[in-house]
Amino acid sequence: MFAFPVNPRDLFDERRIQFVRWGIPRATIARVEQRVTDNWHDGPGGWTREWSREAAAAQADNRWLLAAMLYGAARFPVVCTPARQEALRNQVQCFLRASASFPVHFERIEVRHDDDGGAVRFPAHVYQPRQRGEYPVVCLTGGVDTGKMELHRLALVLALYGRLTVVAIDMPGTGETDTPLQPDSDRLYRTVLSRFGGRRKKAIVGVSFGGHWAAKLALRNEVDAAIDWGGPIGAAHRDAGALAQLPNGMTGIVANAARLPGLPDVAAMERFLGRFSLRNQGWLDGADCAPLLAVNGDCDPYIPGEDVRVFSAYPSARVWLLRGLGHCAAEASMRVVPGMLAWLRATLYGHGVGNRAALRLAEWVLPARADIPQARSRDPVAATDIR
Repeated sequence: MFAFPVNPRDLFDERRIQFVRWGIPRATIARVEQRVTDNWHDGPGGWTREWSREAAAAQADNRWLLAAMLYGAARFPVVCTPARQEALRNQVQCFLRASASFPVHFERIEVRHDDDGGAVRFPAHVYQPRQRGEYPVVCLTGGVDTGKMELHRLALVLALYGRLTVVAIDMPGTGETDTPLQPDSDRLYRTVLSRFGGRRKKAIVGVSFGGHWAAKLALRNEVDAAIDWGGPIGAAHRDAGALAQLPNGMTGIVANAARLPGLPDVAAMERFLGRFSLRNQGWLDGADCAPLLAVNGDCDPYIPGEDVRVFSAYPSARVWLLRGLGHCAAEASMRVVPGMLAWLRATLYGHGVGNRAALRLAEWVLPARADIPQARSRDPVAATDIR
């Protein structure tokens, strides 16, 4: 793995809201931002050093969950230096200390995935309502720079209010899932859902690049529900030259997840895009998919609107392309997550009056959506008025 050019000011500007959503106080973020002068330097003023100082202070005060999130920021955006590797180890230790107070039944379980290159082992974090039951299983996965621990709050919401068993994992090539990101990494998600799902209903919620895998499993009709929250699809041709120079270090972040030896040139990026494109793989040629919710902002600097609009042609898909918002519509996540939860509950537990009413209410408070012609829907909530 390798370091790459990125201005820490740009990271703070882009990710400040995201860090707040993890549970890091705004005052702490501002304090670290004042001290950071370089993204990769290990000494004073270095990104990892300054975030780790705040994490150590929280750790000394037994604020384990806050310390875990601060160590998560310290290892951001990729674990490509010894200091970031140490921050990841510290994050895991603090998170496990914090887990004793989680309002759910929590377990950390090792998963074995047999791949062509041999067995891959990685940890999964399992959240279940304290009242045991045969709940539907949802695999929750982040993208190239946000892992399972940073998605803790979302996992809690899904388990507590969705009444779901949540299995949170790091996407291949990131965090503790130490195997390269590949076009066929959906096989790893298939292993997770098979291991934990059994005969229960199965779903996947993919955030950012993780949405790619949610969409792919839905297109393969291998899940009962899927949420693609800002995932790259490859629905239309894109300029590889522009993608080789994505803002905020994103090209380097993706290249690290794929275990590329360095920043790709235009030709290498062209090949990379072609391999991951779901259109090139033939998965966009079908007439329908499993129930799928595709969500993103229409001002995303990384993912084109067509990667969301393409799903409007599928009767079992629902599209929320939100006007004026950026990647994953993160600015409005507090309004978007209730809608996703309501859709997931209605899809997995049935479209009774209560679930339909909850979904309609959640959709009513969503930010403004772009007008997209929708195929004749097979979604009972979309096709039937509440009576």
